[in-house]
Amino acid sequence: MKKYFLILLLSTNLLSAQHITPGFDAKEFFDLLSLLAQKNESKTADIVPIPDLYKLAYQSKEIGFDNQWSLWINDKNQAAITIRGSVQSSLSWLSNTYEAMIPASGVLTLSNDLQFPYQLSTDPNAAVHAGWMISTAFLLPDIKSKIDSCYQQGIRDFYIAGHSQGGPISFLITSELRQFQTSGKLAKDIQFKTYASASPKPGNLFYAYEFEKSTQDGWAFSVVNPLDWVPEMPFSIQTTQDFNPLNPFPLIQGLIAEQGLAKKLVLRHFYNQIDKPTKKSQRKMEKLLGKNVFKLIQKQLPELHEPQYFPSNNYVRTGAIRVLIPDEGYYKLFPQDPEKSFTNHDYRAYLYLAQQLYLKQK
Repeated sequence: MKKYFLILLLSTNLLSAQHITPGFDAKEFFDLLSLLAQKNESKTADIVPIPDLYKLAYQSKEIGFDNQWSLWINDKNQAAITIRGSVQSSLSWLSNTYEAMIPASGVLTLSNDLQFPYQLSTDPNAAVHAGWMISTAFLLPDIKSKIDSCYQQGIRDFYIAGHSQGGPISFLITSELRQFQTSGKLAKDIQFKTYASASPKPGNLFYAYEFEKSTQDGWAFSVVNPLDWVPEMPFSIQTTQDFNPLNPFPLIQGLIAEQGLAKKLVLRHFYNQIDKPTKKSQRKMEKLLGKNVFKLIQKQLPELHEPQYFPSNNYVRTGAIRVLIPDEGYYKLFPQDPEKSFTNHDYRAYLYLAQQLYLKQK
């Protein structure tokens, strides 16, 4: 009798399941954003109900840089993985400030007896934000464990969503989960769809290329309010070292060397005036927002080992960009007060814009 009931239950789940489809869906995004707004540091959750189709299945402990994630299951037999954004703690903000880049593949030592090998990209030129990659490393083992459990229960479709700090972390998690599928650590019939809202830039151009290649045709979105300053972060510096190896800059150096002494001195002076300041700025950023910030981090996470840095700060936007254009009603609800710098970044601003887009499409 128990065996018959189990077969009947699985059959019912399969019949009720609906597969995730590619493409931006305003209602889908609004529901995920509503889940992200729950239990955040603002009072948004007091006015944003949990969508009827979702139930909270699991919420992690705070780990690493005070990071946390939640697992939701909907009535279509789909799961949503939501990554919490920044909270009011020094560790959480140190994760944001730790802006030095590290290679997109490598090994992180999270404690004296815990290492985390990762491969977000196969491109040796790809690099990502150190703080958010370490946050990803702390969260991902628990996330993968729950994905495995969901898979055993017949769930094949997963949304991954994050707002603010949760945005770049959701991108990095997506990259690693897709690499798990390539390496056989996760089943290939699992479908992931990612929505990051108000997301800062997670890595450099070569990381973005591979992420967008693996998610193109409608499987990952970066949703931005054009009045929000946070997606413009971190600071970006592009040097001649940030280009593909096949570029004209080595040729310019060679052409300068072929000139007569007087012309060579003048041309080299002008070239150095363009080239050296950006490289100097990049090295300074690596020192200030890499090595110096890590000293502060290590006071609270003493067993975390300092990673090897990648010589770049060429941060770029990642994912298919969806811009939510404010209307007249937006400016009435969210006055542009210079003393309130997070007005356009708040969940409420994004929820309003997402709802307006949904109503317009409907």
